Amino acid sequence: MWRVIATDKDGRELARKEMDAGEFTIGRDQDRQMVLASPSVSRRHCRVRIEPTGVSIIDDGSANGIVINGARIPANTMTPIPPNTRVEIAEFRLLVEQVGMAPPPMAAPPMAAPPMAAPPMMPGMMPPQPLPQMPSAVLPGAALPQSGMPPTAGGPTDLVRLIAEGGQYSGRVFDLPGMAEITVGRGVGNDLVLDDPSMSRKHSKMRRIGGGRIEVEDLNSANGTYVNGRKITSAQAGPGDTVRFGELMFRLDGSGGSGGAKASQAIANLMGPPISPNVKKAFLGLAGVTALVWLIWIIKLIVPSGPPKGAVEQAIAAKIQEAENQVRIAKEAFNKQEWQKAKDAAEAALEIDPVSLEAVRLRAQSARAAEDEGKYKAGSVELDKGTPDGIAAAVRIYDQMSPDSAYRQEFADKLRTKLIAAGEDYFKSKKYRDSAEVLCYAFRVAPANQKPGASTIKTLRDAEKRARLSNPCTVK
Repeated sequence: MWRVIATDKDGRELARKEMDAGEFTIGRDQDRQMVLASPSVSRRHCRVRIEPTGVSIIDDGSANGIVINGARIPANTMTPIPPNTRVEIAEFRLLVEQVGMAPPPMAAPPMAAPPMAAPPMMPGMMPPQPLPQMPSAVLPGAALPQSGMPPTAGGPTDLVRLIAEGGQYSGRVFDLPGMAEITVGRGVGNDLVLDDPSMSRKHSKMRRIGGGRIEVEDLNSANGTYVNGRKITSAQAGPGDTVRFGELMFRLDGSGGSGGAKASQAIANLMGPPISPNVKKAFLGLAGVTALVWLIWIIKLIVPSGPPKGAVEQAIAAKIQEAENQVRIAKEAFNKQEWQKAKDAAEAALEIDPVSLEAVRLRAQSARAAEDEGKYKAGSVELDKGTPDGIAAAVRIYDQMSPDSAYRQEFADKLRTKLIAAGEDYFKSKKYRDSAEVLCYAFRVAPANQKPGASTIKTLRDAEKRARLSNPCTVK
């Protein structure tokens, strides 16, 4: 079954459709099967076609079109929209999810071979004695499982980090505790305490689901929980996704878990029933002694006289210094806004010292800054067009930029000025609907201390009245 959810620009759910196959219509008219009440949406905007293999969307020649992953699609053309695709219809978003998938059937256990008949006993022969049971073969370096059950996916060995982006914790890295379920909030009783006024005492809950991924659940918080900019009640997130609690933004970084769980599962499949503790201890003891003998022999062969005194310490100190040098290069490049150089140096530091939190922070910030720089340039090009479509595209790009990015703040100033001027020009040209929409954008993107003045508010209200808009813009 497939689920299609429509949300507004703040991530609030407006409508949803669930079906295995079929088609439904979207538009501003009340006879549409999914109604999006906005002047930016055409009366008969598009159709969504659902088949067992996937979901597609067809633009029915709408005025403002459909944007998929930042690019407008051609009209009257069926375009696939796989899960996690960003679909924009004016100021609304469509989310596609696949639900209700049945687990694959379990394979039937192999049939046991019938027991072989024993040969007939001859006079004077001794009855055959049972051979001692030996442990099954194991992979080198792998731990023996304690039972026939596989390890739990997403357990304490699954490394998951939250890297703060902006706000009072900017740049800090939070390693999630080694628990299957972690609570987040302002209260001291939470597993992860974030002392910020935008946080509720019990804000959210995170569950490990393996592979470096988590499931995030909002606990009826006052300011909401968001995944990739979408307000959620419950959603999954993986490495590279953003998770926001109130006003605190984090990027998820996960290792996908250690290889121990997969190795243990493979060994369990090979070994079958559990081995008795006595045999296991004897085997481990023999393997340990054998490995020690081989190690001593190899060391004597390669280094007959042993390393000079202090050589190991010097080698470790040299590696630490090399990693610190790369971090220093990354910082200098970041301050000069040389994003790619900063990212490369941070990755070089992590190859030497994989647990360097400073290198993790610099790598994440450099990658985000490079993305925001590209979005700033693309948004400026759209804004300079001066058309309603160009302005709407510029606002969409602004919404995709990092909340605390310097590029976003600079773009907001540029956007606000252009929007007010365009809105007033549209009003003079009697394009009242366009005027109201553009001026409403100006209020939304402007910082709290730079909101448009009383004359702009008057123009906005006059444009809404003359365009006969039923939903006035919220000015705050």
